Amino acid sequence: MARQKAARITAPQQAISLPRIVLLVSLAALIAGLDLYYPALRAPFFFDDFFLPYPYQYADQLPLVVWLSGVRPFLLFSFWLNHKLSGESPTGYHIWNLLIHVFNTGLVFLVIHRLIERLGRISAGATTAAAVIGAATFLVHPLQTESVSYVAGRSESLAALLMLLAYIVFLYRRGDRISWGESFAVVALFVFAVATKENAAALAGVFILTDIFWPKPFSTRGLRNNWRLYAALLPGTAVAGWKVFQALATSKSAGFSAAGMTWYQYGFTEARAIFTYLRLALFPVGQSIDHDYAISHTILEHGAIVYLAALVAITVFLIVRRKRYPLACFGWLFALVLLAPTSSIVPIIDPLVERRMYLPLMGLILIGCEFARHLHWKPVTAYAASAAMVIVFAVLCYQRNVLWGQPSQLWAAAAMQSTGKSRPYANLVRQLAQEHRCSAAIPYLRHADQVLPDTYDIELSWSQVDQCLGRVDDAMQQLQRALHIRPDSYTYRLIGLLYGQMGKRTEAGAALQKAVDLDPRSVEAHNSLALWYEWTDNLTAAEQQYEASLAIDPTDRSTQVRLERVRRKQAF
Repeated sequence: MARQKAARITAPQQAISLPRIVLLVSLAALIAGLDLYYPALRAPFFFDDFFLPYPYQYADQLPLVVWLSGVRPFLLFSFWLNHKLSGESPTGYHIWNLLIHVFNTGLVFLVIHRLIERLGRISAGATTAAAVIGAATFLVHPLQTESVSYVAGRSESLAALLMLLAYIVFLYRRGDRISWGESFAVVALFVFAVATKENAAALAGVFILTDIFWPKPFSTRGLRNNWRLYAALLPGTAVAGWKVFQALATSKSAGFSAAGMTWYQYGFTEARAIFTYLRLALFPVGQSIDHDYAISHTILEHGAIVYLAALVAITVFLIVRRKRYPLACFGWLFALVLLAPTSSIVPIIDPLVERRMYLPLMGLILIGCEFARHLHWKPVTAYAASAAMVIVFAVLCYQRNVLWGQPSQLWAAAAMQSTGKSRPYANLVRQLAQEHRCSAAIPYLRHADQVLPDTYDIELSWSQVDQCLGRVDDAMQQLQRALHIRPDSYTYRLIGLLYGQMGKRTEAGAALQKAVDLDPRSVEAHNSLALWYEWTDNLTAAEQQYEASLAIDPTDRSTQVRLERVRRKQAF
């Protein structure tokens, strides 16, 4: 009787062609996505957005070649297109991000459908139902908000779009053996994905993993069948590897030279982080835009050895039982492969970032499909439970987007969760200053003084609040305290600018010169000293400082404008 009911339930699904189902899923995703992400669509630019060209007026004057000169040219190309359509209005960028997420939802449906279909153990109707539920989970899960509601988070979602397109070409090839044309299409999409974010290089591992699993688990038949792809992929993988190496070699926040940890300490920490990601996927409570995640400096600190043992045990168990739990085994390894660039042994200054789970979440969804497959629930019960899960995630997603629509509240939540990290407090103060609500930062900074006494960033934040409230002498005292903690170029520059605001020319010039001496490669230090020279009518010295700044960053349009201004003054 139960089988007859299942047949009646799945029969209508089987009657609809796959393209029509994809279209229906995408339309439903668009409607649901607009509802869930609407609170964040009018959110302003903030945080890393201001390290990119699009929030600034001078972006219109930058030639396309300047936009594409960074390590992620395709990502910047998408922002360039966005800027042509939306200008400096953040809403257009948020809408683009949402459309990318909606499109990805349709692609995730196709991938899950194909992978389950390959098992050959589930009816067509049940396969479609599982793929729909999996895609819905991908769409509404609150972990995805950082990649969608945060404009700079597009690096994850756009890279995922290109990776999914490449993977779909791979999965839906015409025969068992991939053709040269299909191989080159995959490689082209792979290259664009890496040009969006370097982590996309992990897609090569996903291809290998898939070929090892199908048509027979842990065989080399798939690899042999698709030798054309790997031959074509080799140059692209080499280029991707080189880009990753360049990024790690030049980045101050990632690579083996990252301050504060060694490669093995980062490995200990990430063993814990992977289980935190897993917990956030199952119970998305305690999310943060800036997690205060402690480093495991030894294998025992924070129980790292337990998490390492659990990671190995789960992996070994699923590999051993791969025939009984193929989707779970594949999903687990799929997530680990995609997390490998950020969650293995290459240190990154932030060990836990939610947007890194954007595409790996699909691997966990596959594990959920495996779990549901072995429950043997009645269809009505299974669909009701799935609907309840999706609704809960959707409610949490909407609540998270309400926070994304109010950046100061988002930073406030992160700050109050932080007991060892000062950055959320500093970013909260900057955001409140932009909103002209500096006094609202005082209770948070008082709390920070209790949990993070004598901290450099907190002293700088107090100085910013004091300046905003007109308490210039108090602001200078806070900067002097910060200078005592960290006598760096940035602090001297702030002191010089504040002295200038106080009308103390001599003290301002000395502090700004000290800032340049401490960091001759600082564009901001040279520009600040140049402004001081303009203030003192020494246009020749100002011109030299602007030229020094442009020698460091020839693409800095604001410096170019200032240099032209000084030269016009000299001409008169």
